[in-house]
Amino acid sequence: MMPRMNYVMMVGILFLSACAGEHVDASSSAKADYQHAQELMDTQNYARATIFLEKFSSKHPYSEYATEAELLRVDAAYGDEEYILSETLALRFLKRHPRHPRLAYVRYMLAMSYVHESGALERDQVATHHAVDALKDVLKYASDSEYAEHSRQYLQKMLNKLAAHEVYVGKFYFDHERYVAAANRFQVVLNDYQITPSIEEGLYYLAASYKQLHLEAQAKEIVTLLTYNYPQSVWREKADTL
Repeated sequence: MMPRMNYVMMVGILFLSACAGEHVDASSSAKADYQHAQELMDTQNYARATIFLEKFSSKHPYSEYATEAELLRVDAAYGDEEYILSETLALRFLKRHPRHPRLAYVRYMLAMSYVHESGALERDQVATHHAVDALKDVLKYASDSEYAEHSRQYLQKMLNKLAAHEVYVGKFYFDHERYVAAANRFQVVLNDYQITPSIEEGLYYLAASYKQLHLEAQAKEIVTLLTYNYPQSVWREKADTL
């Protein structure tokens, strides 16, 4: 009987060989290769399509299918959940083809790549800011496109996330008695994210921060703003204790 370790190693080698055999090199025919890439996409073989389309770009950089292959490559990377790659490819496409008829789609793919790159609430939100800018571009340049409504929905989600992040960081400073830093964060919520679910909590903590800094007039002004705009809010009730 074959020793177990050798058997496992042999199975692993055979598996790797089989996987390697699945990858097809680009041929001399750009048309045939493009059709093969489309077949990989149609069967949702995104990882293999990504690898093959990279070979296609090297083999047929000036073919009549080159531009469409670039678009397909963005799709493949996104489908394979390689969002940094799909972001990079979308940015490259926008730079190379500023007048292409499918720019709305590429802008949308760029925006959605950033959306997926957006980190957890407590992490840095650079990708979320990029997502907001990219989604605004979709709405600016393609407001009547099929991607507009979806982009509008995700734009609000990203703004909500940025507001919640500011509140999260502000509360961290508040809990550590760094009231100036806390007030600055909550002021950002007031200035930039009024139409988000975080505004009520942000106003409460902004007033509380001013209270701790002995800025009574400013604290009263914010409580008045909270009371007037959100009379039924639990944060308005909490503000009464200030």
